[in-house]
Amino acid sequence: LQNGAVLHMSCVVVGDIGGTNARLQFWGPSGCVRRVYRPSSFTGLAPLLQKFLSEDEIANARPSGVVLAICGPIWNEGRSNDPNNVVMADNLRWPPQHTHELEAALGLAPYTMRFLNDFEAIGYSISGMLDPLSSPNVRADNVTTLYEAEPQVGAPVACIGAGTGLGACFLTRSGQGRYVVHPSEAGMTFTFYPRSDLEWKMVQFFREKYGVLLEIERLVSGLGIADMFHFFASTEPSIPTDDVLAAMAKAHENDAAAVVAQYAQNGHALCLRAIDFFLEVYARTLATAAMTFLSYGGLYIAGGILPKLRWRWDTPKTLTSQHTNIACNTFLKTYLDQGEKMSEPVARVPLILIDDDDAGLKGCLNNATKT
Repeated sequence: LQNGAVLHMSCVVVGDIGGTNARLQFWGPSGCVRRVYRPSSFTGLAPLLQKFLSEDEIANARPSGVVLAICGPIWNEGRSNDPNNVVMADNLRWPPQHTHELEAALGLAPYTMRFLNDFEAIGYSISGMLDPLSSPNVRADNVTTLYEAEPQVGAPVACIGAGTGLGACFLTRSGQGRYVVHPSEAGMTFTFYPRSDLEWKMVQFFREKYGVLLEIERLVSGLGIADMFHFFASTEPSIPTDDVLAAMAKAHENDAAAVVAQYAQNGHALCLRAIDFFLEVYARTLATAAMTFLSYGGLYIAGGILPKLRWRWDTPKTLTSQHTNIACNTFLKTYLDQGEKMSEPVARVPLILIDDDDAGLKGCLNNATKT
């Protein structure tokens, strides 16, 4: 590592295990080996890690430390995880994962491995960005400010983002001036409030499919995009959808949103409605996060979806926010317009986009260097 950062382990494996992709790195004396796999092709972490550790460049190596970011809640002091967004090819989900079982299966010493929540790991990459003494290897790259506001020194920082699910974390500043990362399950709360009769019908549509407890990640996620398309198709049966449905049927469940986005970009009316409504709910959710965390140090957007939809939301700032008189596009206007009471506090929260698929890996590496 650069800038004086030293790994406390002779070699280390870091991984970011999402619902769609599993990114793994092996850091050793000769550098870094990186691989990307499909979690749905494996029955759990043990066969996935066995596959990675058998790659030619690192065969027979036994890491002295393993830090894995994985979707779903973490408990037992980072030793247990429920990877609830990993769906296998047979539509079954991974069972809970436990580090002591994995260590035994891989022949690793006890307490070699630990889990981080996937967005907790991204939080560590943000912590690296905010630490001028950190190595570039632990800092998220390709960061763009979508909405500028003066960051408040020492204020909380938050991160939220949609991918296969909806993740979140927040950071607070310690007495030593560094940021401490806190995991969150904000994506599992019901924070969507319908604003029209059509949106009430959508809530009913989702509840009929998923039950009364409707988490916000049901809407603000890749699966949410696919479900929104199905909802709008049910409200406009006269618009042809056979080609879209056929393409979605051929794709893996986690790739259905990409199919909708591609047809939307080609001008399919219902796919465009689904994408536009998704972006509106996403912007509302960002505002909810800004109000919840009062993240005057910055609200970071992670996850792979928003950068891929830049073609739709990144339009010229020709609109004006209703309560703050700020020039914005439709996406930012939805974020900023939070009524007379809350528009001004939200307008004090900078909005920053992270477009870095390896942010979670970098956060795991940052965590590994600190313990």
